[in-house]
Amino acid sequence: MTKSPWLTFLAICILALPLAALAEAPAPADEDAAFAAKLVGSWEGRWTFAEAGGKLTVTITSAKGNALEGKSTWFETVAGDFADTFTSASVKDRKLKVGESTMDFVATVSEDGTSMEGKWTSPMASGPLKLKKKAE
Repeated sequence: MTKSPWLTFLAICILALPLAALAEAPAPADEDAAFAAKLVGSWEGRWTFAEAGGKLTVTITSAKGNALEGKSTWFETVAGDFADTFTSASVKDRKLKVGESTMDFVATVSEDGTSMEGKWTSPMASGPLKLKKKAE
């Protein structure tokens, strides 16, 4: 039995179609890295706890892949104003996770990368936070 050239061609197309779809789709890690790069800059907002709260500034100084580095300054806390640095923050699926020596926070970043909302935590308490990216 001989195969028709058209059947052979059709079989090759059917087998190649899934491979072509995989080649066009960017890897999620690439998307996270591109999004992380958009977050570099100065951010300003507020942290709250019950009736208390204060200003919060975050400066993201670098992005390497989906890893971020920077610093934050927390104003009007029970311990006074203080600055903290982070070297192991990461972003995945628009969720930013920042671990600091004093305060940690997790925030969901808006699709356009200009604002974020989330929750801060410390050994003593936790509460919501909101940040907006400052125009450069």
